[in-house]
Amino acid sequence: MNFVKSLLLLAVILGVSACSGGGTNSSSVERNTSTSSENDDGNTDNVPEPEPPFSALLDGNIYFPVSDQVTWYYSDGDEVTLQTEVMVRDNSMVSMQHTSAAMPRQEYFLSDGNVIQYGGLFASLSGLPGLEGVALEGSVEFHNLRRVYDPLNDRGQGFTFSALDADLVAPDGEVLLVGDYYWRSVVGEKSLISTGQMGSVPAVELQINIDVAITYMGITLQRYPLVVTSMWLSPGLGIVARSMGETMVTLDRAEGIQAPVVFVFDQGDGLVQSPQQLLIDGNPVTDMEPQVAVAYGTRETDWLSVEFDATGSWRASIIGAELPRGIHGAVVQVSRGESRVDVPVSVLVN
Repeated sequence: MNFVKSLLLLAVILGVSACSGGGTNSSSVERNTSTSSENDDGNTDNVPEPEPPFSALLDGNIYFPVSDQVTWYYSDGDEVTLQTEVMVRDNSMVSMQHTSAAMPRQEYFLSDGNVIQYGGLFASLSGLPGLEGVALEGSVEFHNLRRVYDPLNDRGQGFTFSALDADLVAPDGEVLLVGDYYWRSVVGEKSLISTGQMGSVPAVELQINIDVAITYMGITLQRYPLVVTSMWLSPGLGIVARSMGETMVTLDRAEGIQAPVVFVFDQGDGLVQSPQQLLIDGNPVTDMEPQVAVAYGTRETDWLSVEFDATGSWRASIIGAELPRGIHGAVVQVSRGESRVDVPVSVLVN
């Protein structure tokens, strides 16, 4: 009986072994084409100065921005949205919902402060080996959440857990069986990933392996490698690429997220980088009215300056001590009254 139950769980995870792949407000910003307000005599000496930006720590995980106003579009046609407050084993999770038939219908994540965790998935099982013609669907829910990434404690570490429990749950909430699985995740390299409309962006690779175990009387008889995947996460954007076996998909575009400001340089060359213009909906911000703040989402802080300069627009530049190797991320928050637009800033130091 245990063997049959484990085989059912094997079929569930096999059906999702081709898994896929944060959020910001893209509301329009009113812009002025003039950068000065001349007096009647043509004198511009009394032009008001913009409010200086202030800085803070980002509320949430910069690598997994959560918003129900964002849609991610990938190169395989998959359209991904997020639904919050989905209950999975008494945890309030974020459900990542896919439209591609090659993907699980949902994947469950928890973004708690800086830590991204994985809690399972939901998929249709029809047509799987051993279940051909059987109309069956359900979710695989881990008894314990598995850590995917923590950018504030990124030391390239890996996590391996053996013979853990997961429930196979019917759509009506009934637990059909409990089976065993193995989990391994590794923080990989940091590199530039080429996307569609966002261009090339810094991203960290996260490798995830999930094996299902066939057990008898508590003894593991055989392990099946079911999910062998890598996902690449970029500050302010979320998942920008994902591989499954020999197949790799990349982000084409994201509705509801601004294109990031990207700096790439060798260690020690940060302070000589030219300032880059802030763009909202592809256009520079050319007036001094907005309130501007910098929210840091990675370990290092106080490395970004945002100023309204002689070009007549807001521009970002690297300041302070030279940044260490790795990826550094922040969000420039541009506010006007109740409206706020977030512009990601992503830095790759080689």
